[in-house]
Amino acid sequence: MADGAGLLRVGPLKVLIDGSLNTRTAYCVDPYPHGGHGLLTVSATELLDLLVRARESGFVPAVHAIGDAANEVALDAFAAAGITGRIEHAQFVRSQDFARFGGLGLTASVQPAHALDDRDAADSNWAGRTDRAFPLRSLLAAGATLALGSDAPVAALEPWTAMSAATTRSRPDGRGPWHPEQALTRQEALTASTRGRGTVRAGDPADLAVLDVDPLAASDAEFAAMPVAATLVAGRFTYGAF
Repeated sequence: MADGAGLLRVGPLKVLIDGSLNTRTAYCVDPYPHGGHGLLTVSATELLDLLVRARESGFVPAVHAIGDAANEVALDAFAAAGITGRIEHAQFVRSQDFARFGGLGLTASVQPAHALDDRDAADSNWAGRTDRAFPLRSLLAAGATLALGSDAPVAALEPWTAMSAATTRSRPDGRGPWHPEQALTRQEALTASTRGRGTVRAGDPADLAVLDVDPLAASDAEFAAMPVAATLVAGRFTYGAF
């Protein structure tokens, strides 16, 4: 759904079906250390009804699901409704559900910086199971489409911070990589941050960033704070100029 000469767009229909990691309200299969499984704020039946309505109305659904049980509910609803869309966050996913993202044509809209902010909480809540927490590599390998984001203002509105977190799994304070087996390559992180556009062709939107450093050859420090020479929106300079 779009209008406004291509500059004004209607976003997805967002549905929040569970809570968050730090509040222990993300809906999980196994109980938290203190007991309880978190909260399912929208029932499976209600979610299916919303996704069917989204399909009939032409909306793209974006379902907030953080816990592994919430992701299972979301995947089941997408399958039953016969619609594609996005699952927001997908922070904790059952191993058997990785391939369902790709099979259903879903995008995992993920925020890599949260993996670094929440690693201690994840280890506390999901001890021994964090190999499937913030599972970027596992989702991509299973055929999911990844879309990197920031979740601003919860995390900084800075794409290079998200890409750095996705590729190094390390905090700026020097703490070593957390589950580095789930890291992405630089190219994968760039692709997941640019809607899969690896090249610019005639007819593509001219929304561009001109960089001072090659992102594939930069050091980790340069990549995390990428110097940007100019930006264009619809072919018009909005920052910098030549």
